[in-house]
Amino acid sequence: MNRIRIRTARAQEHEQVAALTVDGFRSRNSAPRPERLALLRDAPGRAAAGDLLVAVHEASATLIGTASLLRPGTAYARLALPDEAELRLLAVLPEHRGRGAAGALLAEGIERARSWGMRALVLDTGRDNVASQRVYQRLGFVRQYAREERENRHRPVKTAVFSHDLGRGRA
Repeated sequence: MNRIRIRTARAQEHEQVAALTVDGFRSRNSAPRPERLALLRDAPGRAAAGDLLVAVHEASATLIGTASLLRPGTAYARLALPDEAELRLLAVLPEHRGRGAAGALLAEGIERARSWGMRALVLDTGRDNVASQRVYQRLGFVRQYAREERENRHRPVKTAVFSHDLGRGRA
């Protein structure tokens, strides 16, 4: 059985997590802009802004996915309101997609954000990334069209914004 375990990345794994993040995003966008590439590679910075999660394939002890769970007001959080955590840069290696790693990372992000006392977990994705959007909706995320209008007003890349109510009020 292909079991996946989610945990916090260790400092000595940050370089590997950076490479995994780049590989995961390059498979969907072959030429990220230099500033985007710098963001994808900055695993230590994302770890300092919250919790750098990794998906580990237990049978091989291989890192196969990652996501950044960010606290509001930190340098890497761009959507989170003061009572929201933000999940960014969810990436799964192409050869491991479709096996539950993304869902497991999201589920762990929900639980950790709840343990931080947050009201909601917010994230965004490309408007045309319907595969990811289906996973978000299956886990209880709700699309936030009003926030999309605010967020996309001055951005060249249009995104779909989702939030998950963590039981601390409305999302």
